[in-house]
Amino acid sequence: MLPSFYQACLQAQLSSIQFITVKMLVALLQRERNVSMERLATLFAQPIQFESRRRNLQRFLQLPQLNLKALWFPILTYWLKQHFHRGQDVYLVIDRTQWKHHNLLMVSVVYHKRAIPVFWHCLDHCGLSSLSEQQRVLRPVFALMKSYQCTVLGDREFHSVALADWLRQQGVKFVLRLPKSTTVKSHCDAEIERLDELLQFPGIACFEVQVQVTQQQGFGRFNLVTRWKRVYRHSKANQVWYLLTNLNDLDAALSSYAKRFSIEPMFKDFKTGGYNLENCRATGQRFLALVLLVSIAYTLTTEQGKRIRRKQIQHYIGRVKEPNRAQKRHSNFWIGLYGQLWIASMDLWFTWAEELMHLKPQKRRFFRQGLRAMSLIHSVL
Repeated sequence: MLPSFYQACLQAQLSSIQFITVKMLVALLQRERNVSMERLATLFAQPIQFESRRRNLQRFLQLPQLNLKALWFPILTYWLKQHFHRGQDVYLVIDRTQWKHHNLLMVSVVYHKRAIPVFWHCLDHCGLSSLSEQQRVLRPVFALMKSYQCTVLGDREFHSVALADWLRQQGVKFVLRLPKSTTVKSHCDAEIERLDELLQFPGIACFEVQVQVTQQQGFGRFNLVTRWKRVYRHSKANQVWYLLTNLNDLDAALSSYAKRFSIEPMFKDFKTGGYNLENCRATGQRFLALVLLVSIAYTLTTEQGKRIRRKQIQHYIGRVKEPNRAQKRHSNFWIGLYGQLWIASMDLWFTWAEELMHLKPQKRRFFRQGLRAMSLIHSVL
């Protein structure tokens, strides 16, 4: 069930038929976790032939109303007001994911060690994005989030000094990771050196101010952070971070860039870990519309998982804690998604479940607790 504000935003832009279709598709995505057009058409609840259902969905996904600024931005604006106050620091991650013929450039906002999609664009080529394409996805985000203090985070694909200079002109903070082959000049009398030629020590972080990055002229100077992370026990192989930033504090730059990795679990949730977006063969407007529906479903599920945790009933859905494991096994998204699936299976086979409960009278107290947990999960869906 969509929250009331989601319904109001969707109904303001869609006809009654279109609104019901969106609700059915979001429910299908939650239940089936598959964005394949064949799968959606197979299960779409209309008493017409399969080919008619498939063509109906294809025409629906081509609708001009299914665009980000009309449908997603009003929902996202409301969501931001619920979770961030005016003037608060907000971290934006720009990243790109590619599989098969899809090459998706996306900007997301960091929230509880996860990322919530804000704006995206499907590139018409394979490989890296250009400066103009990066600006194209960032401009609408800055306009949407003008009430917040934004910090843009990017990995080595977004190391362009031109991008950093443009972000500085927009009055936006940034932390961008540089490749080790980048050349720098710390001061006027210094020689130009590659980053991997600088003096470095494991476990030591260095902060240099007003460094000239690359040999190109006209971009000014930036702050440079060098951090060589030491290997501890079961951690991954040691690596060096070279960070380009306009932040004036070492700890702030390091803690900010660490938030960039929140987008990786989100991409996994969109693909193999959740909605299997890589099975989608749609292109163009249809693909972008499907990503929009996935984003609506993903945001709803994440919020539902958070409310389930607040009610302290997540242990009915998944393994909450394991020995020798520092991080939670399951995210709010996972708890929300599989909470819905558990409730749906109980509703579908309740007669059999009731028979099993009658055959196990010694477990009656635990069954009552479980049924109460089910009612609490129902209350947050």
